[in-house]
Amino acid sequence: MTYKLPSQSNVKKNSILEPYFDRVRGKIIPGAHRLQILLQDWIEEGIFQIPSVLVTGSNGKGTTCAFIESILRHHDLKTGLYTSPHLIHPNERIRINGIPISENNLENNLNIIIDITKVRLPDASLFEILTATALLTFLKEKIDFLICEVGLGGLYDSTNSISPLVSILTSVSLEHTDFLGKTLQKISSDKSFVSRRNKPFIINHISEEALEGLMETLQITGANIIHTKDKLPQIFENQITQTLNSKNNFNFAKLNIINLRTALHAVESIKNELNKNFEVDPKILEKSILNTEWPGRFDIRKINERTVIFDASHNPEGFQYFVNEYFQSPFSKVKCVLIFASLSDKDWKKTLSLIPEIADSVIFTEISSQRSEISENISNYFNMFKSKYDSISCSSIKNLDHALESAMNQKQDLPIVITGSIAFIGAAMERFGISFHRGTE
Repeated sequence: MTYKLPSQSNVKKNSILEPYFDRVRGKIIPGAHRLQILLQDWIEEGIFQIPSVLVTGSNGKGTTCAFIESILRHHDLKTGLYTSPHLIHPNERIRINGIPISENNLENNLNIIIDITKVRLPDASLFEILTATALLTFLKEKIDFLICEVGLGGLYDSTNSISPLVSILTSVSLEHTDFLGKTLQKISSDKSFVSRRNKPFIINHISEEALEGLMETLQITGANIIHTKDKLPQIFENQITQTLNSKNNFNFAKLNIINLRTALHAVESIKNELNKNFEVDPKILEKSILNTEWPGRFDIRKINERTVIFDASHNPEGFQYFVNEYFQSPFSKVKCVLIFASLSDKDWKKTLSLIPEIADSVIFTEISSQRSEISENISNYFNMFKSKYDSISCSSIKNLDHALESAMNQKQDLPIVITGSIAFIGAAMERFGISFHRGTE
């Protein structure tokens, strides 16, 4: 029977935010100081002093944040989690104890912030408005600890207005070069400005070029480097060994053992910085790691009895990791039907060269965004080197609905992979009728 998508989703769009979605990145002067203008009424209440960890990097930010949040929450700290972008609804970005805030809560605090922008910051970006809304929400909720993901870079990002006790750099690759610089050194330097004087700055393995940029910035910030290869307290080392040896190792691999190690270093540093006498319980630690989930990262769903994998890989490094995960997964012995869409400012050309490793057929499509790359451009580029892989069928279907239905109605014995950008997999999830926890008051 031919598969047809459900009727258009009834997910409530936040009409207040609609005008801000159209504001193009690059036309707004960046700067963390702009958030202080928006939130000056709450500075004395400590809105920028909430105990926090600030996480930047080209890949791995979201999963690292998810691990830290889960571990702290399971050890009875009231957590606030701020991430971006969202998959379906903006309230996914702002979570209390792991649960997205309700639409009413979001709208109430948005109204307060938007009224302020009209007077103090008329050109406020969507990200600035949501970051301000998140901080106001966390202040009102009296959270114990904030886990905050940087939006772009570090130096000028709105999130850099907070005062983190611990900062993290997960990885560095060439991205957003128009804003962050054309070299790994410049990008790393910008991202490293999330660090703070005499505070822990946790880094993963990065290239020599990226390390040069990091060290330049640390001469200014004066942060203390902690490398993820450094030895952890035994309770954490035991947990990593147990994770790697687990019979269910693929469940952990989906969220990346490197990100887990980063998160454990962060938890140890947070514990020290908070001066709280809370002990990490081995059983609680294991439970918190097992229960860590991050939608859109090797996210396996059953749709009409078909296996569909959503992965938000948005650059070549992220997609290479997804390919590695695929070969560790239960689907490693078969190829997939792959649907791909990308934003025009991403390095999609390099990503395409990796697709033949896992794909039996490829469909290129587009999303409803002025930043979306034209599917025919992607298809034409792919066809230039496709001759090496004659067995792969390739098509360009501009309409997203038609692309999804085409994939669902072909090669029923193969899994479907939907990838290319967070915006794309969010749009695809919504069209399939997938929803998330709607939040609590």
